[in-house]
Amino acid sequence: MRPLIIPFFIPHAGCPHTCLFCDQHLISGEQAQLPTPEQIAATAQEWLARSPGRPAEVAFYGGSFTLLPRQTQEQLLGAVQPLLTEGAVQGIRLSTRPDALDAGVLDFLAGYQVQTIEVGVQSLDDEVLQRSGRGHTGRQATEAIQRAVAEGFRVGAQLLPGLPGDTADKALHTLRGVIAAGAHFVRIYPAVVLAGTGLADLYRQGRYCPPDLEGGVRLCAGLLREATTGGCPVVRIGLQADDGLVPGQTILAGCWHPALGQLVKGELFYDLVLRLASRLDDRAKMVLYCHPHRLSEVRGHGNRNLRRWHDGGLPLFEVRTDPLLEQQQIRIETIKQKLKDSLVTYSNYKEHTYA
Repeated sequence: MRPLIIPFFIPHAGCPHTCLFCDQHLISGEQAQLPTPEQIAATAQEWLARSPGRPAEVAFYGGSFTLLPRQTQEQLLGAVQPLLTEGAVQGIRLSTRPDALDAGVLDFLAGYQVQTIEVGVQSLDDEVLQRSGRGHTGRQATEAIQRAVAEGFRVGAQLLPGLPGDTADKALHTLRGVIAAGAHFVRIYPAVVLAGTGLADLYRQGRYCPPDLEGGVRLCAGLLREATTGGCPVVRIGLQADDGLVPGQTILAGCWHPALGQLVKGELFYDLVLRLASRLDDRAKMVLYCHPHRLSEVRGHGNRNLRRWHDGGLPLFEVRTDPLLEQQQIRIETIKQKLKDSLVTYSNYKEHTYA
């Protein structure tokens, strides 16, 4: 059972930089006020009451937690300790910067039973990091992941492909780098241009063009396939849908959709079906099979894949489920043939540069 995540957002808190792409108040819908111990306890109890018996973690998202004043960190983490002692929650997770995870910081976090650290890597390419105003290097990011993993923490890497100077090849290198460093999971947030950010200024000046929805879906599909092949779960793709994220208003450009994750997963299956169908001698009475848990992704968001296959001349009108298939596999059957393939056996990754 996946743990219940009880989130507390601390946007920009502790951050020494305002990165070119960032407006965490807009992304999270939260203002910069830190939660009090009383608010943490009350909110946690409220969430736990809605999901009785489910394992739970308290999470501090946004900002750079380990760059908060130590007294503030102690206050926030200390508020969770009674919940840990009584077994109401089983762990704490937080997010921070790669250059804020030295050995002393890790010792401190371990003392407060922090289990999971999400590192804002964004990219391992130093040019991309410099142009985005991150203030750290790719080497610092990989070393931070390695150090935290060695100390027994579960580590996630947050990636932001499509920033100025980025390419599909650099994004792939970044993903491979964080997996090699030991990251247990990743989040992929393709670049979007938020109003009021430095990235918005570059976009309006014509000096930056982010991946659009179609390009971003293709980019993320390649990364998802690579992560799947590397055995590293992708726990989220794209920003969480929120009332404050409105295309054409707060979102000026870039790859954003409220169901982006499903679009990306559907893209992989769309390509895989085309690949498999190309090996058929006869497409008469063609039926597609997938694992039951993958049915909506194979059909595509709003049956998008079915329409595209049909429009492309592929007479595929029926998708059936087969629980004996692995979740990454599909099978196509015709009168004469049965062919099976998997998401992890192919790649349609293409190079593109974002100015």
